[in-house]
Amino acid sequence: MGKPTGFMEIARQTSTELPPEERIQNFNEFHIPLPQDEQQAQGARCMDCGVPFCQAGMMIGGMASGCPLNNLIPEWNDLVYQGKWDLAVHRLRATNRFPEFTSRVCPALCEAACTCGYTTGSPVTVKENEHAIVEYGYESGLLTACPPPDPHRQNRCRGRCRPCRPLQLPIT
Repeated sequence: MGKPTGFMEIARQTSTELPPEERIQNFNEFHIPLPQDEQQAQGARCMDCGVPFCQAGMMIGGMASGCPLNNLIPEWNDLVYQGKWDLAVHRLRATNRFPEFTSRVCPALCEAACTCGYTTGSPVTVKENEHAIVEYGYESGLLTACPPPDPHRQNRCRGRCRPCRPLQLPIT
């Protein structure tokens, strides 16, 4: 996985953010992503740790540790490092149905559980790598938006069903 000595040779680098004064002027993206070669270098920082706590979503001592979706993080970090972006998209979609959402709002418990973070003090940029994979997927057409078939129909329960269950609401 990754480059065997990547975590020792390559420093952690994340995307830059626009200042708040500039952000409030519009609704544009305010994270400036890393160039693709630098993002691949961040994938190289993922070490072959043996037991990847980053992908093992579990409760330890009453606290959540690792990815609750059990994403195959070391695998797609390695694919990012190798420049196999198409395979990284497929590997990410194997365990995550909404990567475009989770790559933006996830609290990155995987980075807190990263073994590289324990040994060097700076974990692998898992969230940044996931976001780069998603952006590549949309740019290349591997990922597409799937809106509902009729946007004018609403999914809501008007008191006719007991109990209302998520994913089983009647369409009216």
